[in-house]
Amino acid sequence: MHIILLLLAGLTYLLVLGPILIVLVTAFTPTDFFVFPPPGFSLRWFELFFNTESLRGAFTRSIQIAIVSSLVATLLGTMAALFVARRKGWTASLLQTLFLAPLIFPAIVFGLSLLLFFKLIGGMPEFLGLVIAHAILGMPFVIRAVSSSLLAVDPVLEEASQSLKAGPFRTFGLVTFPLIWPGILSGGLFAFILSFGELNTALFLTGPGVTTLPIEIFSYLQFQGGQLVIAAASAVQVGMIAIVVLVMERLVGLGRVVRSK
Repeated sequence: MHIILLLLAGLTYLLVLGPILIVLVTAFTPTDFFVFPPPGFSLRWFELFFNTESLRGAFTRSIQIAIVSSLVATLLGTMAALFVARRKGWTASLLQTLFLAPLIFPAIVFGLSLLLFFKLIGGMPEFLGLVIAHAILGMPFVIRAVSSSLLAVDPVLEEASQSLKAGPFRTFGLVTFPLIWPGILSGGLFAFILSFGELNTALFLTGPGVTTLPIEIFSYLQFQGGQLVIAAASAVQVGMIAIVVLVMERLVGLGRVVRSK
């Protein structure tokens, strides 16, 4: 039985990580076409990636959108979690369901809905529209993480602070925030990762002048699929996400983050 579980675990890791490793290794090939394993080592495709204005611009724009949207998601998600985490009854359950709705509906439906809504109100700048969309998608992760941290805080500590004449803001700053900041940080970093790699919603909200890296990779696959620069672009994307995960592990700990989910 133990051997079977090990084999299943190994197969799972292979299915999850295998395709990613193939892309990462292929990004360093010196050839003009896909060969695995590569016959040599070269950075030519990374050089082409950073020398291609559309790809470089999309990469920079993806980082900008991810930073802004994750900050918005962290702020609004933390406020929402503070409001609903410890409340009981049908009202709290309804609010939690509404806040977590972006996780339930398909991203394509969500993107189309936002597109129609923005048209209804007279249009929306593409950058701002992407920030709004990604912030909404990231909020559930922040709410879940912060709510888990809040439920682990003993309410007696906050009550003791209030009994010493500390107001709600002072209590939050001196008592609550130091105890829940790992949840806030992990939720914000998850929102960043989601935004940086989000494709389905962005398909509806981007235009010729404003694209993200996932959109550019998708376009290259459609119209220039033979170019291995998309492997380099994917490797850059994976590397960026890996950096965020390492920061998360360093500051919070992945075990704690997983438990908060």
